[in-house]
Amino acid sequence: MKTCLLAGAVALACSSAAIGQRAGSAQAPAGFAPMQSPCAVQGDGTCVAVSTAAPLPTAAKQETVQLVAGNVTAAPVVVYGGSYVLVQSCTGYGTLTVRFLGPDGLTMLPLTSKTAADSGGGSLLSLGANAVVDATVSGTTGCNALLSRIP
Repeated sequence: MKTCLLAGAVALACSSAAIGQRAGSAQAPAGFAPMQSPCAVQGDGTCVAVSTAAPLPTAAKQETVQLVAGNVTAAPVVVYGGSYVLVQSCTGYGTLTVRFLGPDGLTMLPLTSKTAADSGGGSLLSLGANAVVDATVSGTTGCNALLSRIP
């Protein structure tokens, strides 16, 4: 055993044997006490300490919200935020309006209104982080509307 100084006055016992890499840990540089750190597994199976050069893997946030089903509107919902596609269809059109909660925290403001079917596969909408959205229908029959986040 050899003694290493860490943080000035604290003495720790360190093993002189090499520290092998294994999934879930990273090897400390030579001369340092053993350490544990989150690691990112590389293509060759080795594990390196998480850093800006080797970040943890992430996946885009998936989200689909049913705003209207069978001409019945859903309760307001909080969405993650970002770019969304609104896809809607009604057997009889009046007006379908997608709304968001305004800055006063009380008033639902119109974001977009539809009076006919989408011809291009939906409408692109942008929503802020944690936006509260809902929909209203007026004079419609058989309406359905989905709001899907683009990852």
